[in-house]
Amino acid sequence: MASLAEELRRAEKLLYPPEALPEPVRRTVTFLTERDIWFQLNRNHPVRSCRDAASRRRRLGHEGIPLWDEFKSFFGRFINASGKSQFVVGHCRGDRILNLTLLARSLNAQTISERLPADDLQRLGLEYGLINPFVGSFQPGNLDPLIEQSPILQVFDSELMSRIGVPGTVMTNAGDLTWAVEFFADELARTVDQAIIAEIAEPDPEEAPRIPGLRNPKSIGIITGNAPDSGIILWTKVNDWVRQLLGRNSAGDVSMPPVVVHSIPEMGLSMELDRREEFVWKALREAILAVSRAGVKFLAVADNTTQYFAPEIRILCGETGIEFVSLPEAVAAFLRREGHSKIALAGIRWVADFEQNYSAYREPLRGIEVERPGEEALQALSDLAYQVKREGATEAGLNRLRDILRQYVKSDVVVLALTELSLLVDRQRMKSTKTLIDPMNIYAEALARRYLGLAV
Repeated sequence: MASLAEELRRAEKLLYPPEALPEPVRRTVTFLTERDIWFQLNRNHPVRSCRDAASRRRRLGHEGIPLWDEFKSFFGRFINASGKSQFVVGHCRGDRILNLTLLARSLNAQTISERLPADDLQRLGLEYGLINPFVGSFQPGNLDPLIEQSPILQVFDSELMSRIGVPGTVMTNAGDLTWAVEFFADELARTVDQAIIAEIAEPDPEEAPRIPGLRNPKSIGIITGNAPDSGIILWTKVNDWVRQLLGRNSAGDVSMPPVVVHSIPEMGLSMELDRREEFVWKALREAILAVSRAGVKFLAVADNTTQYFAPEIRILCGETGIEFVSLPEAVAAFLRREGHSKIALAGIRWVADFEQNYSAYREPLRGIEVERPGEEALQALSDLAYQVKREGATEAGLNRLRDILRQYVKSDVVVLALTELSLLVDRQRMKSTKTLIDPMNIYAEALARRYLGLAV
């Protein structure tokens, strides 16, 4: 840990000339440094309420933190078990409210704590918006007129002992309305004098519910290889959806899901699934076991063809405690939500030809009218897939896709059930009179929602 002199120099770098370091901030730095507690100072516009503060706090280059990461403090006075007046500071997360009855019980108090009036706060050099857990940094002389031979007690809500998400820190004021400090609440609670840890808070009914996935992030496993790029595209789209679904609660990198990507060349053998089924499943099974050992909780297979093995995948995932997310089922659910009752399915034979008994789309799309490609179209799509595998997503490949859709597809809505087509439309702009539906984008949203614990 840095010395006090080093920490003060870091603090002074945050000054705007001709500012001087505020004395309360200096005492906060001293308080934390002397206790060997990790912390990080930052600046923000003046804030007083938890909600306002959370929207303005800066952490890891991002302005705004989830309200549950804002540290809320209450300064009160109560009559203790000995019949004497005593001060207490109660702490909880910003989206919780203190239950004063529970607080009194934790203190074995004779009375419910009353919030300290503004004039008493002023005598302590405090004001509303500047209450924090660093009361030990007050000069004793400031407290003598108000305290009757009893120390200030601090009660930390037990929920603060669990770190939420990444980075797992909380933030509060550092003794000034424009200075913030980031720290680990559990670390602080264990080093503060006169600290009590107890259940003293409850959910605030006026606040939005927390996003479950950020509390205890669960990792996603992506198996890819047909083509390898499809897993990259899926991962990118998952991150895009997480940002979109979180909105202002997105803090960039630290909000993204842990992801394990396992690429296996054998996935490419599924282009000839009828002759190479055994080899494909053997490689896919080994890949699933590999990602399960990495501790993933959700499994995605970034390929339309090998979704054929969904029954076997679900059995294997059931044995390892993983939830397999089906691509065709996600697409079918999307189509029904959007009211698409008639579509064209653009894919290779083992996906688009329902007569072959290899397509994982056949059952999920039951009840939806599906235009399936004829023999010439199937051959053209297969040739295009191999072209994209060799050359990547090129303008030539995109032009070839336009020709196929114009020549062979009648429906206005086309599901591009071939990952090479997803790569083309993702990396190259394509104008079309048809509505093109990219299964990888739908798949990514389904995975992002599971990660965040949102309704699918």
